[in-house]
Amino acid sequence: MKHTSKHIACLLALLLLCFPLAACRKNSKTVTQIAVIAKAVDSDFWHAVRSGVEAAATEYNVSVTFEGPENEEDFEAQNRMIADAVRNGADVIVLSAIDYDKNAAAVNDAVRSGTRVIAIDSGVNSRQVSQFIGTDNREAGVAAARAAVDFTPADGAKIRIGLVNYMTDTANGRRREEGFRAYVAGMANAEIVATVTAESNEESATACAEELLRAHPEINVLVGFNEWMTLGVGNAIRALGYADRVRGIGFDSNVRSVEMLERGEMDALIVQNPFAIGYLGVRNAALLVSGDDIGSAEIATDMTTVTQSNMFDADIQKILFRYN
Repeated sequence: MKHTSKHIACLLALLLLCFPLAACRKNSKTVTQIAVIAKAVDSDFWHAVRSGVEAAATEYNVSVTFEGPENEEDFEAQNRMIADAVRNGADVIVLSAIDYDKNAAAVNDAVRSGTRVIAIDSGVNSRQVSQFIGTDNREAGVAAARAAVDFTPADGAKIRIGLVNYMTDTANGRRREEGFRAYVAGMANAEIVATVTAESNEESATACAEELLRAHPEINVLVGFNEWMTLGVGNAIRALGYADRVRGIGFDSNVRSVEMLERGEMDALIVQNPFAIGYLGVRNAALLVSGDDIGSAEIATDMTTVTQSNMFDADIQKILFRYN
């Protein structure tokens, strides 16, 4: 009996030692961990997304990491980042997918491992995503088409359009071009003459835009479908001296593209709300972890068509320079 009592006492002592350790393990992760994986980190668009991410992280008291590949074509780097985020204990991954299809398996693996995923800006081909937050890109393409055809060529000729797009494996570029083409298809006085696909950087976009204008001198509207394509379009129009004969349409805004708009090298910018995209992505990730309702499966953020005629309006100035 005495021996049994000593044995029980030893067991109780061990249990008392284990409970504090278990409590420490449980409390070692009390702050929600959110991994934001962007398509890139070096453009004004992604700087604004990051500002939104950080604002929401502060407001909702969550820990965030923010990273992206060196270029917007490297979906494999994104897949590695997704796997790393899972290994590092992320509660939620907030992802802007480079490749609609080739990022899908990594997303599915993450969700199977217990990490939830919210898509922002650019979607991914997975039913495991908890929510998509971003611009309605098809409607953005329609808005660009409306701006593109909102003029009459000086010689009364047909509106002839050239498109400068980036990787069409990315949902954004594909959907914007779909919306653009659908709108133009219903017009008798407009046609799309040619399309080029550039790498998602300014140098490639500029070279492709210049090549397109030289090969098709009949083009009187040139459209770029993201921030880098827009700079490429504006650069090409300026380099060739075509500001008076080619209408430039682009997406997003930075100091240089706004200057191009002011000088007449660009005629319209479809400006998204990247701050809201980043903010809502992290906010809803935090709500998801806490068990709160995050709303519908898709949340469309606002966009605005900015032209020379409205760019100096007070409300438009706030849109163009709200992150500076």
